[in-house]
Amino acid sequence: MGATKLHTKSKKKKGLAGLDTAIILIAFIITASVLAYVAVSMGIFVTQKAKTTINKGQETASTALSLAGNILYATNYPTDTESFWLYLPIAPSAGVSSVQLAPATTSISLTASTENIVLSNIYNYTLLTITNSPYLQSLTAGSQTYYYYSSPYTALLALGYTTTSYKAVANKDVFQVQSGACSSTTPGLSGANYFTFNVSKTQYCAEVYRTFAFTFPVAGDSLVGSSIAPAGSVVGVMILFGPAEGHIVFQYQTITIQVQPNIGSPLTVAQYVYQPDGTVTVLG
Repeated sequence: MGATKLHTKSKKKKGLAGLDTAIILIAFIITASVLAYVAVSMGIFVTQKAKTTINKGQETASTALSLAGNILYATNYPTDTESFWLYLPIAPSAGVSSVQLAPATTSISLTASTENIVLSNIYNYTLLTITNSPYLQSLTAGSQTYYYYSSPYTALLALGYTTTSYKAVANKDVFQVQSGACSSTTPGLSGANYFTFNVSKTQYCAEVYRTFAFTFPVAGDSLVGSSIAPAGSVVGVMILFGPAEGHIVFQYQTITIQVQPNIGSPLTVAQYVYQPDGTVTVLG
């Protein structure tokens, strides 16, 4: 009898020891799970913070502008001995509310390395601030009115327009437009790069005395009167070639246009120029 009682007590002690071990093991598992959850949550939080920081850095470093359409290039085809102008449309990039495009805060440059041409800042004029040009058109959608020029040629007319109520942004030492076709007898053509264009079946002669760039509203601009391009708007950039660069035709080479706004990195457009197949050629 005595031996049987001792054996039963020994079994009870072993069972209790096993239960204690299981409780301790469960406690360790629960503690480890909690710690693992905390560690994973902290990792996700850190990852999200890092992602936010990276995105913010990318947003700051990226350009506020993007190319918004085709690049156009005009020469005196089919002889191709003179370059007249280069045009590209730009717009605020996605997520950018507006971009300041005043010549004082923005620069436009052109590089043609094959020809050893580097023009670091040729942005001189903007039509974004002009409200009383007869060539400026408007479109009302809802309660919002948007302003634009219907083509680069109407912008050229606005650039050279002079009356007592409109202060010219260009002058005869830089750029001017006269009615009629350009010819050797047109006054003022000496020392200028010149070309003829048509607007509403009327011919005009444009004279460019030095290379420069100007901007104008193309679409969706509700802030004409200021040099701010709002989100959703398109701004035209036009480079007019003066006699120094106009005699060079940029065929079979890469030209680079860079627009440096007051925020972000510059918009750089590098374009290879093929043989033009008309007076105005689509490059990109």
